[in-house]
Amino acid sequence: IIAKDGATLCFIEVKTRHNLKKGLPAEAVTLSKQRKIIQAALFYCQKKKLDNPLMRFDVVEVLKEDDTLSVNLIKHAFQAK
Repeated sequence: IIAKDGATLCFIEVKTRHNLKKGLPAEAVTLSKQRKIIQAALFYCQKKKLDNPLMRFDVVEVLKEDDTLSVNLIKHAFQAK
């Protein structure tokens, strides 16, 4: 998801789990996945001709267990190095 929070361009990865056997949803956003998201963000900015925009990388965790649904937004989940 690409969104704006004021003047900040937010690149948001959404991860869902149906249980916690494999850990929290955010744990699925590995370093490799982070690099791909950052590359995609830079490509997006280049294509849109955005010069040094404020950027933020967030993760939304969705946990659906039985009839319970919880959503957690993690702002600044990782940074471009």
